[in-house]
Amino acid sequence: MSNEQFDKQSKALREFFIFTYFKTKECENNHNDLIQNILKKAYNDATMMGAYNTLLNKELSDKSYSAYCKATKLIMGEIYNVKVNRSTQESFDKWHKKTCGKIIDCYDGVNSNKSIFTYGNAQKWLNMALKYLWLLGALPNDIKEERLHAPIDSYILQKLRNLKAEGVTCSADTFYYKGNSWSKISDYNDYFDLQKVIRVMAKQGGKPVIEQENEAWIEMAIERKRSLAHKRETKGVKYET
Repeated sequence: MSNEQFDKQSKALREFFIFTYFKTKECENNHNDLIQNILKKAYNDATMMGAYNTLLNKELSDKSYSAYCKATKLIMGEIYNVKVNRSTQESFDKWHKKTCGKIIDCYDGVNSNKSIFTYGNAQKWLNMALKYLWLLGALPNDIKEERLHAPIDSYILQKLRNLKAEGVTCSADTFYYKGNSWSKISDYNDYFDLQKVIRVMAKQGGKPVIEQENEAWIEMAIERKRSLAHKRETKGVKYET
């Protein structure tokens, strides 16, 4: 394959990925729409498979949508905030914690009884938005690949469980950290403890955290697919017997 053919295929793959995942095309005058759709996809990652949307009735759904719009604007502003200091891992971590707190604050008042949008939801939304930008090679100049956090979800908890990480447990194919599923993590320190474990794992592998997470996520997705296929085959054999 010539360099020209490779470039054409890479461009076609990028265009297909962007349209399939974010329902838009990448062009100079469409940047804001692309970012908005990236944030929407990341939001779905943070809520659709978690417990958040199962807690919403019609009234709360309307309030949640208003909070979503407010938080989307906030996240976009924070990611592209040229005045914030993210020049070191420590400063990036402080920015990350503060931003997650601001995201949760957007949801104050959605439910008067308790906060239903957790640090688990907030970290997944912010981290997935940054991961998508990383995959597209579109991170802001001051956000470096090596400083990104791993999005915490059930796949990553499963990987950590396989590695016998302290505090990670499994029950009925659901994975928990300190007794909470990822979407129920309400303490940022608990979330950050997981990041520390992942950083050790990434350092041992000689890779940035986000790259290590990406490989681990794919590995666990394949493992689950095979496990599900095996269970179906086993059920089929039992049924026939």
